[in-house]
Amino acid sequence: MWPVPRRASGSPPPVDIRLVRTHDEFAACEAMSRDIWGAAERNVVPRELLLTMQHNGGLVHGAFLPAGRLVGFCFAFLGRRETQLRLCSHQLGVLPEFRGSGIGIALKQAQRYDALRLGYELVTWTFDPLEARNAYINLHRLGCIARLYDRNHYGAMEDDLNRGLPSDRLEAEWWLRRTTPRLGADPVVMLRVGAGGEPVREQTDLSRGGTVLISVPPDFQALKRASLELALRWRMESRAAIEAALSSGLIAVDFRRDGAYVMAPGP
Repeated sequence: MWPVPRRASGSPPPVDIRLVRTHDEFAACEAMSRDIWGAAERNVVPRELLLTMQHNGGLVHGAFLPAGRLVGFCFAFLGRRETQLRLCSHQLGVLPEFRGSGIGIALKQAQRYDALRLGYELVTWTFDPLEARNAYINLHRLGCIARLYDRNHYGAMEDDLNRGLPSDRLEAEWWLRRTTPRLGADPVVMLRVGAGGEPVREQTDLSRGGTVLISVPPDFQALKRASLELALRWRMESRAAIEAALSSGLIAVDFRRDGAYVMAPGP
């Protein structure tokens, strides 16, 4: 179990993170999947599928209150790309009132522990490159790298978080036995946030192989609600910047708290 301690007076009670065990717990994961992503029913993961994954090399973790209530979960299934065995982590969700309490990180650390116990060294998942909070957790807190950008990865999506824009994704690579180097002295800004919240591309010479910064909006969902047109501009400009950096041999090795990807030469 991975306890999440009480943080302050009046905060939620401690939460235990562990593998899901019973049919009722798998059913609770399905219900949470529906509550969080259920605007499109196809995003809901059936309890039978979760159980089958757990019995065949995958991992389903839950975050439970002392009384047994599920307040967060994540799952990963076994995969292989070329010769590399990996866990493909597909969903992680936490109830709104418990977000920001460390449950998401605790779920990923439990996933790491059990992945290593089963002999896996790599966990991968995709995330929207314009979601700054997710990028910070994935690249900075967990130490992932990203070197694969996929345009419109899922096609048209109808849930509230994705509706109206191409579903571009970066792939996070979490190498469980490696330490990600924090590279990048004197980085050059490649994309920044303008005074009006717009993307501003700077002229950058990528042939020199240095470190560049690619900024994204601090709250993309709020920006999207205010202006879908501006959100689409960010999608196109960030796509162009990240793809150009990747094509020149740079990879995302970190994400700064001020909202910028650190792109540095990769292995």
